[in-house]
Amino acid sequence: MDWVAITKATRAAFGQSVNDWIIASYVQGGWVRGPNAELTPGSLKSSVDIEQRMMQALTIERVPAPIAQTLAKELGGAWRAWADGFRLSLAGAYPTLAAVPGPMAPPTPAAGAFPIARGMSAGEPQLSAAMLSPRLTSALRVHAGRDVAGLDGAVKDLTTWVEASFRDWKLTAQVVGVMGKGPIPSFAPPYVPVGPVVMGDNISGPGHVIAGPRFGRLT
Repeated sequence: MDWVAITKATRAAFGQSVNDWIIASYVQGGWVRGPNAELTPGSLKSSVDIEQRMMQALTIERVPAPIAQTLAKELGGAWRAWADGFRLSLAGAYPTLAAVPGPMAPPTPAAGAFPIARGMSAGEPQLSAAMLSPRLTSALRVHAGRDVAGLDGAVKDLTTWVEASFRDWKLTAQVVGVMGKGPIPSFAPPYVPVGPVVMGDNISGPGHVIAGPRFGRLT
């Protein structure tokens, strides 16, 4: 088993799959209260399944199926844990939703972009080499049998690359094109002609919701 070649193919497959995920990303959920909003865990989504995309890519590279499935499952699961747990404050995102002259605010574009680095996720540690490397090594050993020469070093290099790539990408990526909407329960003309959005939510405008560099450190 050429673990160096396998992990090299895995870098390419994971990097491309993550970039596909980013291009297909969107927002649905969170909350909006007046001008302020937040993307809550579960509101950052994508129509791309990274695990499935990786399996396709690794199969083309003739990585043995059990090994490819393990790599795709562990890496895809780590990214999903970060995305599913991601939360980001959008303080002051919707100035006009503080006083809306109607019973319902239509989708309103956010004022500006919001750095991914300002967000947080309980799942982010799963993309660290410290957590990913032993989990991935253990899972691969189940299918490798005695053919483990070079496995530990190759996995360490791979997971170090994943962590560094995520860190580089996170520093400059931004959430863009978010839109807020929701009801104005206090609206009661003529006595209360305007009011703030309460219990609103966020959606995406046209195009993907994350802008920035391509994911994947060049080595």
